[in-house]
Amino acid sequence: MKKISLLSLLLIGLFGCNKKEVIVLDFDVKPEKSSYKVGEAVNFIITGNPDQVLFFSGAEGHKYAYKDRTQAQSDQITLEFATNRRYGLDAQQPQSFRILASQTFGGTYTSAGVNPADWIDITSAFTLSGTQSTDVAYVSSGVVNLTSLTSLGLTLDKAKPIYFAFKYTGVTGTTQPRWWVNKFDIKTITTDAQVLPVASIATAGWTSVKVLATSPVSWIFGTDNILKFQGGGATVGSNQVWAISAGLSLTKVQPDTGVALKNMSTRMDAYQHTYTIAGTYTATFIASNVNIYGESKTMKEVQVNIVP
Repeated sequence: MKKISLLSLLLIGLFGCNKKEVIVLDFDVKPEKSSYKVGEAVNFIITGNPDQVLFFSGAEGHKYAYKDRTQAQSDQITLEFATNRRYGLDAQQPQSFRILASQTFGGTYTSAGVNPADWIDITSAFTLSGTQSTDVAYVSSGVVNLTSLTSLGLTLDKAKPIYFAFKYTGVTGTTQPRWWVNKFDIKTITTDAQVLPVASIATAGWTSVKVLATSPVSWIFGTDNILKFQGGGATVGSNQVWAISAGLSLTKVQPDTGVALKNMSTRMDAYQHTYTIAGTYTATFIASNVNIYGESKTMKEVQVNIVP
């Protein structure tokens, strides 16, 4: 028994002396200069050799403090779109293009599923294109705070999704106007003045619905990210067709993201990043060593001054 106990103690001692552990980080980072100009590459000097490094520049959308944020509260939620109109006369085809909003639409994208009573016409808050001579002349609607449209009947409940619709109406007998939309941006401005994207024309999820079932023309959304209603000549049948968005959350935002700079197979002694707007940024580096025995991680924040 004494021999077995002695052997056990020797084995414990042997393995205890050779215990594997994660390598403790020796890591630091600092900018090479105290300030840089807009467009000039900031050179960050890195010391130590961590297995992995993740970088947050501190610019909008890339702040470490917001890496887990999925909801943002704000009293400023803005919409801007841009339109190009060609052909047709207002006197013959009045109010051919309207923008509507709803928080009571049931999400059924059929003529029977679209109840006009669920929708609020908010067109008067925006600027629409006049008749243009070219396809590339788009007119901005202006940036409108959606929370300010209570006088038009739109009282936002930010806990509910909101739907938008571009409503086209054309009557046979005269030329029906052609309307194109190449911009649709919803943004929320947080209490600390961050401007966060909520939806764009590419992400709003448009569906064409013939509210007048006999309408011969549909809204088309192509790979060029332009929402198009082509209208038609005097012999084209009457149209009432809506391009309706998906239900959009006004408080849901994408978490801020970082950039993976290296893995354990490479060595990095410096990293360069270019800022395009003047200001003071908090750049964050997350360095780590990871193996089967555990993880050692450290965070370094450095101030970067960018001048015009």
